[in-house]
Amino acid sequence: MDDHRKASHAQGKARPDKRPTTRHLRVAAALASFGVALPMLARAGCQIQTLDLPVKMVGSRAVATVGIGGTPVPLTVDSGAFFSFLTDAAAAQFKLRLRWTDGKVEGLTGGVDVHVTTVENLQLLGGSIPKIGFIVGGNEPGAGTMGLIGRNVLSATDTEYDLAHGVIRFVFPNDDCAKANMAYWAGASPVTQVDLMPDYRSRTPAIRAHVMLNGKELVALFDTGATTIVSAGAARRAGVAEADMTPAGTSYGAGRGSAKLWTARFDKFELGGEAILHNDLEVADFDMDDADMLLGIDFFLSHRIYVSKRQDRMFFTYNGGRVFARNKSESARPATFVADTAAAGGAATTADELERRGQASAARHEYESALADLNRACELAPASSAFFAERGVIQERLKRPAKALEDFDKALELDPTRVDARFQRARLRLSEKNRDGAKVDLDVLDQTLAPQAQMRLPMSQMYLSLEQPARALAQVNQWLPAHPHEVKREDALNTRCWTRLMLGMELDKALDDCDEAIDGDSKNPDYLDSRGWVYLRLGKYEKAQRDFDRSLELRPAGAWSLYGRALTKTRLGNSAQSEADLAAARKLRPNIDLEVAQIHITNEPAPPPTPTPKP
Repeated sequence: MDDHRKASHAQGKARPDKRPTTRHLRVAAALASFGVALPMLARAGCQIQTLDLPVKMVGSRAVATVGIGGTPVPLTVDSGAFFSFLTDAAAAQFKLRLRWTDGKVEGLTGGVDVHVTTVENLQLLGGSIPKIGFIVGGNEPGAGTMGLIGRNVLSATDTEYDLAHGVIRFVFPNDDCAKANMAYWAGASPVTQVDLMPDYRSRTPAIRAHVMLNGKELVALFDTGATTIVSAGAARRAGVAEADMTPAGTSYGAGRGSAKLWTARFDKFELGGEAILHNDLEVADFDMDDADMLLGIDFFLSHRIYVSKRQDRMFFTYNGGRVFARNKSESARPATFVADTAAAGGAATTADELERRGQASAARHEYESALADLNRACELAPASSAFFAERGVIQERLKRPAKALEDFDKALELDPTRVDARFQRARLRLSEKNRDGAKVDLDVLDQTLAPQAQMRLPMSQMYLSLEQPARALAQVNQWLPAHPHEVKREDALNTRCWTRLMLGMELDKALDDCDEAIDGDSKNPDYLDSRGWVYLRLGKYEKAQRDFDRSLELRPAGAWSLYGRALTKTRLGNSAQSEADLAAARKLRPNIDLEVAQIHITNEPAPPPTPTPKP
């Protein structure tokens, strides 16, 4: 499931017009100063100047690498975010000065209290933007990124989204382009033009337009920071009942809240002259003030899009392939759906272009196409550790672990400091039962990563798998202080609770950790199970049994909770019920007696094996 982490707007006073601020003009001027002139053929006299921002797809995230203080910083490109964000961990790592704000950022699943900061120089390819503002707070965007590039940068100019070829272009048209068809790449290919909805309250207006879903008019927000998703209220207006929806987990936002997630079938989606039939789309239980659905990264990958500020209009062409992540497209008017390779961006020629196109194909699960591009990129640039690391991930997706390991080995041979390749190799080595090799990689990462690194949280789980609880505890202890608002915080607290239990140390603090995790999510059976074991270790048997009972109500087949409850019932004198729980736990997990003994989470005597009846 793909997380939907959004910060759509901030509470605050509405603005009466959308005249650019001095800061907005400064961003635009800085971008223009290192752009490249390009002629336009769509209208006589129309010329544009462009600046390319290379963008790499990492999973479902569009990631641009910028510089802060000379350090490369990966940021998710998020056209749905009204402002650029940095995580708390990133602000701490770069020692940025934070300022309080009395505003609150509202996301899809609740509000976030935030700070603001100023980066003195944000370095981009070709130059830098001085004194660029960021909001600090919210959840990690995922894909190893440290924040978001939002509309305070993206909407400073006209913007072209060519994510299928790994680039966003900041575009500066001259006055003769005022009425031009800005899809300058299209040639003879069909161009869809859509009027955007003006937003006079904001100087960084959202990209919004009217769409039709099952014949009902809705407002869509074009959002590179999410996959396509429909609000539950809009789905009902489009004729889809809750009984027609299949539960699909949970959706998370910028805040600590969450929303239920479903999938549902929608017969027809229409935008401009484009119609797509038989769509399986995600539906989430949230409400947005300014939109009924998000047209997400899947839509952007399947189209090349130009957003014109002056014209309040969007121009786009179809790249080919499926439009929405969960289904294959069918066109109601096939002639408008013919993809033109030249119009979609032409052939990639450099290693960097091939790499970015390959990553875009991988984001659409077109792994063989991705592999072909990465193979060629590795041939053209055999000294690039990044290309081998990325090809290794694709080899894994194609279920070729030996090939993946070869690529991770090569990436680290070329650059031993490459943390993404080392992390991927550690994880793959662990899955391939190479425990010693996995531990070597994890220990190197432990010595080289910043204390705030997001990677430390999954590393703690790998250390636990290697029966290294002390090393696992060290990872979580570094991660937690730097991530006070992260949606995974309860998971981290539960991990620390369990790890302290395994070590038999600081059991009072372990109990505090489990309490805080349960306060955040009282219906998580893992958290209740962990606290039950802590209570068992502390000899608080009635409390332990209550937690095991609640955990088993939520997850009846929880072998560890059954086993823990069996030990508890023995101490409370309920031996007959204890034997029933033991038998159920051993049936679900035949080696559970040995597993409990190996990790030393209880000082209770091991229960005797269930006697085998004589024939």
